[in-house]
Amino acid sequence: MNLRRILSFILLIAALRLSAQEQISLNGTWDFALAKTGEEALRLENFHAPEFTNNDFKPIPIPSNWAVLGYEEPVYRGFKEDTASEGFYLHTFTVPKDWNEKRVLLHFGGVWSSAEVWLNGQYLGRHDSGYTSFSFNATGKLKTDSINRLAVRVRQVTREYKFDVFDDWTLGGIYRDVTLEAMPAKRWIDNVVAQTTFDNYFKDADLKVRVMVSDKHKNTLPGNYPSPGEPYNLRFTLSDKEGQEVARQQITIPAHTSTDRETDFTLRILSPLHWTAETPNLYNLRIDLLEKGQVAHTRTERIGFRQISTTGGVFRINGQAVKLRGVNRHDEHPDVGRATTRAHWLQDITLMKAANINYIRLSHYTPAKGFIELCDEMGMYVGNEISLGGAGNLMYDPSFSNAVLQRSYETVVRDINSPSVIYWSIGNEDPLTTLHMASVKSVKALDPTRPVLLPWRHEEWLPKEVDILAPHYWKDREYDQLASHSDRPIISTEYTHAYGIDGFGGLEARWKALTKHPAGTGAAIWMWADQGIKTPVAKAKYSEDDISQGDKYLRIDYAGWDGIVDSYRNLTRDYLETKAVYAQIYPAIDKMYFVPGQDSIRIPIQNDFDFTNLNTVKINWSIWEDGQELSSGNSSINGQPHATSALKLPISKLKTIQPGKTYFIRFIFTRADGSEITREAVELCPQTEQIVQAVSNGKLIVSKDKESVIVATNDIRYIFNPRTGQLTSADIQGKQMITDLRPVIWRTLDRSETSAFGKENVRKAVDLNKYTQSVKSWKIEESEGNVVIKTEVNYTVDTNNRFTTTYRYTIGADGHLDISYQILTNVAIPWLPIVGMAVQSASELNQLHWLGLGPCDAYPNKQAAPILGLWGGKAGSTETTGIKATRWIERTGAIGCLRIASIGYMEHNASRPETMYILSGVFARPEKGRKAEESVPQLSTDTGKPFVGEFSITLRANQK
Repeated sequence: MNLRRILSFILLIAALRLSAQEQISLNGTWDFALAKTGEEALRLENFHAPEFTNNDFKPIPIPSNWAVLGYEEPVYRGFKEDTASEGFYLHTFTVPKDWNEKRVLLHFGGVWSSAEVWLNGQYLGRHDSGYTSFSFNATGKLKTDSINRLAVRVRQVTREYKFDVFDDWTLGGIYRDVTLEAMPAKRWIDNVVAQTTFDNYFKDADLKVRVMVSDKHKNTLPGNYPSPGEPYNLRFTLSDKEGQEVARQQITIPAHTSTDRETDFTLRILSPLHWTAETPNLYNLRIDLLEKGQVAHTRTERIGFRQISTTGGVFRINGQAVKLRGVNRHDEHPDVGRATTRAHWLQDITLMKAANINYIRLSHYTPAKGFIELCDEMGMYVGNEISLGGAGNLMYDPSFSNAVLQRSYETVVRDINSPSVIYWSIGNEDPLTTLHMASVKSVKALDPTRPVLLPWRHEEWLPKEVDILAPHYWKDREYDQLASHSDRPIISTEYTHAYGIDGFGGLEARWKALTKHPAGTGAAIWMWADQGIKTPVAKAKYSEDDISQGDKYLRIDYAGWDGIVDSYRNLTRDYLETKAVYAQIYPAIDKMYFVPGQDSIRIPIQNDFDFTNLNTVKINWSIWEDGQELSSGNSSINGQPHATSALKLPISKLKTIQPGKTYFIRFIFTRADGSEITREAVELCPQTEQIVQAVSNGKLIVSKDKESVIVATNDIRYIFNPRTGQLTSADIQGKQMITDLRPVIWRTLDRSETSAFGKENVRKAVDLNKYTQSVKSWKIEESEGNVVIKTEVNYTVDTNNRFTTTYRYTIGADGHLDISYQILTNVAIPWLPIVGMAVQSASELNQLHWLGLGPCDAYPNKQAAPILGLWGGKAGSTETTGIKATRWIERTGAIGCLRIASIGYMEHNASRPETMYILSGVFARPEKGRKAEESVPQLSTDTGKPFVGEFSITLRANQK
């Protein structure tokens, strides 16, 4: 380390020590009383007086939300009749003796929703805004020779509190840091704004700094002569993350007695490292105020060289078009409410980046400052939001302009220097009003470097000050249409709702429809985490099937059950779907054709990173024949962002192709740190005729009586019931493999389906699998090669619900059974959850495997996460239950093997391990009451057309 770096490091340590001496944290244990009624609040209204005794106050940690601590039941979405409790806080502390000569600010990171503050009995003021940081001037009100007493009255309901009420918990309290900051009393650095602008080649950059220096010196000398004042120096030092100095300049500022002055200064930086979410390079900017050559005051900012443009309707960072893979996030955690800590922020951002998320919409308010700083450090794009979305009709009342402008100002000035913040968001799902435009214009005046959007507003006639269109919850074709011609970037700040654990359909289709266009910048899923709050008080109403997963202390409102992780950040199926859809690296094809004996193939690999070369990604590949791995290896290739590159793979092991086998390549893409980006599969399709080996055929024998029809060949028997039209048994070598086969068009609706079907339809729904049946026709056709049974069966549930099934059973001389069916419904509800056949197998067949998509569930419009392969485990286990996309299914055990070839779906339930639903149709996944696109199977019952399906059955005995 050279001398210059050593000196820079020493100066940095000295600055940090100085900063520590000039700030005091007031976090810790305070005294607290909760007034649940107006009468109780009235009795406490003089709590700030020095003579007040706080015998009835209790200790409380700060930061915190009092409802989370059990003082009262948490409230979701605001208060009935606008009446709520109030909190009264007292805290004592001391300060250094030299602070009586300093200017001192009292900072609050966040108080919901109103704070009225007294210091040593003196009134400091009141702040009404539940999510923004604020400060009071405490100069001259502190005692340096004795104990100070701070009093804070926190109201939840004020005239404007609904600005800060959303589809979330309403939690009162002092929930962010409280600090004191001291600085010189006569002249100090009041504000710093840093902006970076690159040259046309995005190589060198200008660091433009605006420094506001305040001056409180007297403007006259004795005798009332004007004071000339004293000049001072400003020193600008930029260093990299290792502390190595990059640039330093010092300028002299003439005196400006008793008034503030803003100084603009530009540092030209050669080839700075760029800040992006993929390359979060930060620099430390230090500004020293020097009085007569001595440092009197210092401000430091962490900055990134990052420039945003929306020119031509394309959202660019540092000249490169980017795609925003996003989620919405509330700044809360079950254990602490909104008093979140760095550990919570680190957990969220780490899990998000692991799921290929690079963008967070801060819904619907600005979070803790530390969270933004961690996004700067770890690399995450942030859409910061002005908390106006709960105001509703108040936005039509001009008297609320102070509430609008205060929130706008306080949100912007706190985070204006954070490179992770890439746009400002005004409100949420609001109409456009004059007050909204007042916020837009004030934000753009404060910060002309970032674009502005209004969530939900997508109209192309929006004023020019609105830089980005932000539609919510559109269908994929609607995103496609808008993005194909828009002259403004489009960020859908809410586009797919993760309600419950069984919805979240259509994410991949919406993402691709929007982002395939240059204007389609990206979108944010609603929501990151289930909105859960845990208190030490058990819930008054509790049931075992509650969505809080058996925790009687955890509250989750159904309206807030909408995360891709649960409230404690455990991963869900929706998280896996998000990770797969947002993956930046993937094969550009899903099938590759080859000739057996071919030496190698070239797989196109798409690089959708915005700034990262493919050579940083490790590619693990393996070639499979069903469940058998044939070969594997590791590779790496060069590939520019937004481009496709070819990966050459050896396939010499595929000289011989086995009939009936499926061949595929499985890829695992990992980052430089070893973490997984995604895993994908590409099917290998041989360009040669597969010769199926001849199977020894036996003689078909048909036996009939009133109760059954038996079709036998070799050692296989199928037994049908002519009274029901159904297969009732199948055995091989005298061992029964199938015990029942019947139509299935119903199961208990999950919550997502209930939401999509609607309350009225759910009320009309009955169990359509509880029926009586009558055979309308029955016909057997025999030939030398096969036996065909054709039957039509009427199924009656009740007077309003019935259906007809037409079957065709074809039994070949080799013992192979083909089943095709048509189900024509006449039922009261407009949709079905499933359509197919229930196959009940012998209990001895206790192993279940399928070739298809796995291991997680798959649906018609939700199958990005599962990949092609052979999957399975014990029947009824977590490895096999759920809905799976299949090509074939096998039940195996001590008595043999039952194989069902079915290109469709299988549903399997732990409560009925012997049963499989072989499905031709599954209701496509809705998202929060919105059904899937019309192009996806809806299983509508009112089309007049039957549901059609087919599958085949093969029985195989174990070899002795």
